[in-house]
Amino acid sequence: MKINEVTDNYIKELELIAKSDVQKSALSFFKERGLPHTKMEDWLYTKVTDVVPESFKLAKTDSAKEVESPLGEYSLYFINGSYQAQMSKLPSEIQLETISTNDLSIADYLDDTKDIFGMLNASVNSSILKIKVPKNFVQEAPITIIHQATEANSYSTPRIHIEMDIHSQCNFVEIFQGADDLNYNQVSVTNFTLKDGAIAKHIKVQTEGNLAFHAGSVNATLKRDANFKSFTFNTGAIKARHNLQVKLLEPGAEASVDGLYTLAGKQHCDNFSLIHHDAEHTDSSQLFKGVLDESARGVFTGKVLVDRDAQKVNSEQLNKNLLLTKKAHVDTRPQLEVYADDVKCAHGATVGQMSDEEAFYLQSRGLSKERAQKLLIHAFCADAILKIEDTQIENYLSNILFESFEKNVFEHLKQGQ
Repeated sequence: MKINEVTDNYIKELELIAKSDVQKSALSFFKERGLPHTKMEDWLYTKVTDVVPESFKLAKTDSAKEVESPLGEYSLYFINGSYQAQMSKLPSEIQLETISTNDLSIADYLDDTKDIFGMLNASVNSSILKIKVPKNFVQEAPITIIHQATEANSYSTPRIHIEMDIHSQCNFVEIFQGADDLNYNQVSVTNFTLKDGAIAKHIKVQTEGNLAFHAGSVNATLKRDANFKSFTFNTGAIKARHNLQVKLLEPGAEASVDGLYTLAGKQHCDNFSLIHHDAEHTDSSQLFKGVLDESARGVFTGKVLVDRDAQKVNSEQLNKNLLLTKKAHVDTRPQLEVYADDVKCAHGATVGQMSDEEAFYLQSRGLSKERAQKLLIHAFCADAILKIEDTQIENYLSNILFESFEKNVFEHLKQGQ
């Protein structure tokens, strides 16, 4: 079925779901673009007709066994996109509320209205989960947000809005998971509002099942002297799309938007980021690294936009990719759009195979060829993970990296493939 026919099917179902004004507004934006296709500039290398179902169906709330939070006692649970209050626990100082979309307008959302799956998400959600971290509150241990998908041929659509008050500090680790051999679709939106001096980390861990489609959006706005650190770790799903948008609204705001994607088989991962410097004296950095085995495909589009009045801006962006086979492929597009004249901006991208010189050097120090290759792959990945700057979370991701990717890659090396 052609993508425009699938879009028509979706619109018929979405019109039955969208009741509030904000849902109808989101649906109108979805109608303007329809489902994505490769003639769209922002979807140039990623088609979805091979993964999305021909008709739209929301996943039903399901009961599932509680899984232990891997990073401490504080956690929020979602099953098929529905929040599970009875399974969740937060520090008493943090306020949690469910807000009806009847009380909201599309202007209350941080979403880019051109974000197709973000608008699809907004059109079906009759409420949002809002997390408020109070003024001057510092939460040392990370808060884990766990999403489980259990229903095939359907959409889970969780939406979370996080508000960080003045000089508050909190780390969030958001985990997406589901069973292998289950065709399901996860379309998530997580939005951050950081007030003056607030500090937030958001670590997204995408470990979906091997037949899943994942489309997730993270949006953040930063006020004066706020600091936002985002890390996207992708190792699951047959096809994934990550949309990241950060707006630096006032002087002193700083953002670090980093990620690691490790792909094998026929996996496809598309990372699309936009960092918008609205104000002077704002800083941003990006480091996205990819390791691709077998016939995997990666896409990186990173755009930095600097407004005319945003002088004294520092921004750097780098995308590095390591291809382990001749069939693996990467398309990378780092972009700068600068209208100010007193800025320091740099961007770059590399795509290549393992360095023979580095492997030879390690072998000359007594390592076997296989051991040298393993060390180079692990070091390449670890360089990205260390950007998180939290030992507990780094160790957690390193374990997932080994179990979900490195173990199989190292076995291929051992077999001489």
